[in-house]
Amino acid sequence: MSEGGGDRPARQVVRAPERPSAARGPAPGTGDVLRQDEYGRVLLGSLMRAQLGVTASILGPAVVLLALYPLLAVLVPGLARDEVLGVPLTLVVLGGGIYPPLVLLGFWYVRRAEHVEQRFSELLQDR
Repeated sequence: MSEGGGDRPARQVVRAPERPSAARGPAPGTGDVLRQDEYGRVLLGSLMRAQLGVTASILGPAVVLLALYPLLAVLVPGLARDEVLGVPLTLVVLGGGIYPPLVLLGFWYVRRAEHVEQRFSELLQDR
């Protein structure tokens, strides 16, 4: 390596572009939701109805899933005595039949709620 470095190109500093600061104020259209006029109430009401719809669509299957376990225990009383590989069958049903679907419902709920919020945010920005 020679100290002159005549055959090497000069070094350049590469930086990411500056992002806009969050302190610039509210996003466009958020003032419309906070206003106490008819338009603001309609916007807020539509968001709340959409969130309620998402919640109801997830809550229904979750309640049915949770209600099936006690119903299964009442209809099949021998379930508490049976074992699978030394583990009570009731724990197998809970661990493999109820909790994984509840976790999946939770993930589905989060995705749908984020989608509703994203659509609402886009609606405000289009204004």
